[in-house]
Amino acid sequence: MTMEADSTRRIGEAGVSKLLLEYSLPVYVSYIANAIYNIISRAFIGNDLGKVGLAAISVVFPITLLQMSFGFLLGMGGSTLAAIKVGEGDKETANRILNLSFLMIVSLAALITTFGNVFIDGLLTALGASSDVLPYAREYGRILLFGCVFQMIAIGMTNYIRVEGKTGLAMLSVIIGPIVNILFACLFILAFRWGLKGAALATVLGQLACALVIIIHFVQNKGFFRLNKLVFRFDAKYALKVLYLGLSPFTVQFCQGMVNILLNVVVRRYGGDMAISGMGIVTTLQTFVTTPVQAVNMGSQALIGYNYGSKKYRRIKELVRKGIFATTAILAAEYIILWLFTKEIVSIFASNEHDLIAFSSKALVTFLFLLPLVPLQVQGAGFFQAIGKPIYSVLLSLLRQGIVLVPALFALPLIYGLDGVLYAGPVSDFISFAVTAPFLLFHLKRLPADEIAKTESPSLNN
Repeated sequence: MTMEADSTRRIGEAGVSKLLLEYSLPVYVSYIANAIYNIISRAFIGNDLGKVGLAAISVVFPITLLQMSFGFLLGMGGSTLAAIKVGEGDKETANRILNLSFLMIVSLAALITTFGNVFIDGLLTALGASSDVLPYAREYGRILLFGCVFQMIAIGMTNYIRVEGKTGLAMLSVIIGPIVNILFACLFILAFRWGLKGAALATVLGQLACALVIIIHFVQNKGFFRLNKLVFRFDAKYALKVLYLGLSPFTVQFCQGMVNILLNVVVRRYGGDMAISGMGIVTTLQTFVTTPVQAVNMGSQALIGYNYGSKKYRRIKELVRKGIFATTAILAAEYIILWLFTKEIVSIFASNEHDLIAFSSKALVTFLFLLPLVPLQVQGAGFFQAIGKPIYSVLLSLLRQGIVLVPALFALPLIYGLDGVLYAGPVSDFISFAVTAPFLLFHLKRLPADEIAKTESPSLNN
């Protein structure tokens, strides 16, 4: 048996806890490294430029989220379809899907870069930039737009490495970008004093490094996934399937971008640039503490997809159960730490801005009050994405990111003012949890009996 066959066979036979760790750890390392960089970058900018610098980053942040959403659409949609094909034994079609995803990613990134630069001032104003913040946001955002293609390749194509079962390479590909990013940020911001321009350039260089590792791997790869002449062949039938299966992660990320835009607009109306800066700190820390949830959710996609294609339903239930339990415990512990050391943590971003520290401290513990309920909602939606039912996944994802949160952001500030923005977070988390829990349980119980599990190798399930 080849190493390639053994690697994919383990997905259906090795112990679930071990596989979850192997597949989630590379994603977690990438996410946590990026989250740490965002904290460091915002701390540098906040202590250098104050509220206006933090506000500029917060205004541009939705653009980054929107770029990521398209990377998820084409990367996770394609890799989910490819994982199912691998589970069925059709690796030739899986490789066609990889090349198609790459072609679609590069083409769409070129359109986003062009459109964004042409309409950048109007775009940033719509995102909540005031006249004071606009020059800073323009300088920062224009550079990030030129890194769009690298960011989308890094986000989208890494999923295929996980489908291959090459977790070590996946670890390298996802960690090299943030490391390069942090190194150049220290050089450009601390040594050269380039401020926002330096932060943006460091980000793009990190994305480029990650993209190069991935491209080199798939060009030289001896396994069933490789970039070749198929990359120039557009297949409309599979393109539609990729878009369909990528709809859920795309919608989640896209809605997060839209909600960030709405959040900036509402917060600016009730609290000005200071409040935008404060909520930027909250969302940065939220990204940091929720990395375990996102890592397990993304890491389990290939595992659930393969086992679904192989009809090993018992393993799917175990993957979902253990993933939710572990991440819920982690987030509960993280919130306790945030609650105990709120002011100390917030002061990292702007030690001399006392009004900003006061607002951010209150916003942090209030907006994230029901944080431990998030894992079930996120991974419940991810379960339906992985088994090829993106409509269910989209509906569950939209509960928290749109259906509940958006009306709450409109309604609650009318009653409670700026505090209403903070209350919208826990309201959304509670309602989405209450709907997702019974829906997920019902569909897990409906999975067929798993007869294949009786013949699995005992040596691989210890």
